[in-house]
Amino acid sequence: MKIKLLSFTSATIFVAGILFWGGFNTAMEATNTLSFCISCHEMESTVYQEYRHSVHFRNPSGVQAACPDCHVPRDWTPKIIRKIQASVEVYHWLMGSIDTPEKFEAKRAVLAEKVWKTMKRTDSRECRNCHRFDSMELERQGLFAQKKHRRAQADDMTCIDCHKGISHRLPKETEAEAAAQTADIDLEYGEEINETCAGCHGEYGEGKPDGEYPRLAGLPRGYIAKQLRDFKARRRINIPMVPYTSERELPEEDVVTIAAYLEQIKLPTKLEPVEVKEGFDAFARLKESKLVINIARLDGNIDAGRRFYEKECQTCHGNDGYGKPAELIPPLTGQHSEYLRRQINRFRRGERLHDDDPEDQAIFQQIGDGQVQDLLSYLSILDD
Repeated sequence: MKIKLLSFTSATIFVAGILFWGGFNTAMEATNTLSFCISCHEMESTVYQEYRHSVHFRNPSGVQAACPDCHVPRDWTPKIIRKIQASVEVYHWLMGSIDTPEKFEAKRAVLAEKVWKTMKRTDSRECRNCHRFDSMELERQGLFAQKKHRRAQADDMTCIDCHKGISHRLPKETEAEAAAQTADIDLEYGEEINETCAGCHGEYGEGKPDGEYPRLAGLPRGYIAKQLRDFKARRRINIPMVPYTSERELPEEDVVTIAAYLEQIKLPTKLEPVEVKEGFDAFARLKESKLVINIARLDGNIDAGRRFYEKECQTCHGNDGYGKPAELIPPLTGQHSEYLRRQINRFRRGERLHDDDPEDQAIFQQIGDGQVQDLLSYLSILDD
């Protein structure tokens, strides 16, 4: 009788164990789906909308990487640890820590840094589930990707060292941070300095469509400051800039000031319609129209230009062409087409360094004029 009871108890425990284990794994996998991740509006209305426009969501191969593929380890122990950590996220969901887009944006930098730190520590473990150096056919990649991946292998770099902002927007400077950075900068003095710049670049830093002078308005201050320092040190040669970029004419304090002044100039891409009626200020309307900068559509194969941009430029200059200010990568969207063409030709001739890397000259020499035309035609519609 005892043997039968023991056998029954053992069988019960065995069956219960199977049921528990099966139920546990079923529940585990149920939380490892895209639909589960976006079941709360905090994720559905923010990062999911960004992800939908990324190469991880839709691409020529049709292979989709969903939230768990990038954020949940495959191996059992790291996966359990990650699920335990997720309990903190449940707490913040209950507390409503990021239940509005404004709250989420305020914490985006902190959240992103946390993810990047984890990926750095694990050698981009989740990325390597799909992307492995020993499986890459570098010769089939974009020209710039080939160069960077060879260098990454040689320098023992990890994916996240370069690939930030692939599926989600990079954190932007908050209004408070921007105010703090400009608190000690005299923008009125910046306006005075700009009177010198305006002779070539325009009163509002709008540049000229013929490509002789670039648009400066709205460019990241760090990028503008770097270019001015390169002009001063003669690392970047431009004859018209020589008289204005000596230490006497442009000390470091002025570099910081004019960079901050130009960054805060926001030029609209279209003029809002108005109803002309009594009291309409035509002169004010004319002044508004002078601020509008919309790049004219350039002839070319836009689809081919988009494909070229996605292959060669997107990783650094962003999905929308607006660059990455924190990494001193400038926007291409909103810049005059002919200016961009002139710079590409300078890169080809070695008259200007791209990404401070002499090796890039050979890459630009492999890009044909037709490809450049298609690329510029695509960029010309991004600010519409």
